[in-house]
Amino acid sequence: MIMRFWTALTSLWLATLVFSSPYQPELVQYNFNVNQNTTDPTQYYSTRTNTTYTPSPQNWRAVPIYTVLMDKFADGDPSNNDYFGTMYEWDWRETQLRFGGDIKGLTSRLDYIQGMGMKAIYLSGTIFLNMIWQADSAQHSFFS
Repeated sequence: MIMRFWTALTSLWLATLVFSSPYQPELVQYNFNVNQNTTDPTQYYSTRTNTTYTPSPQNWRAVPIYTVLMDKFADGDPSNNDYFGTMYEWDWRETQLRFGGDIKGLTSRLDYIQGMGMKAIYLSGTIFLNMIWQADSAQHSFFS
């Protein structure tokens, strides 16, 4: 509890150090900000005509979402499974070690997921962190 308090307090203090870059007319084609009198990033705004957006669903609870625990889902590239060459790093039969699932495996199964009627994929676990000598678990979520 005390650690969370100090983390929040430190974050608030660090937020006071954030400042905005001054408006520069020569960079107008690269700028997201069109407010020429801004003093901090919360005053940025933009009017971009060259973008299109997909509208968000009215009710996300009605959208079928498939949860993927990336390490356990599909192994698309076995060459990256046993990186250090140890016997404790990877074993497809063991639930406490890495299975080897990766983004190649996920992309190879997108038709399967769509065929079940899923409209979105929730990537669970630590998908960008290869945890050596232990299995990825659903304790941590990339989106939480």
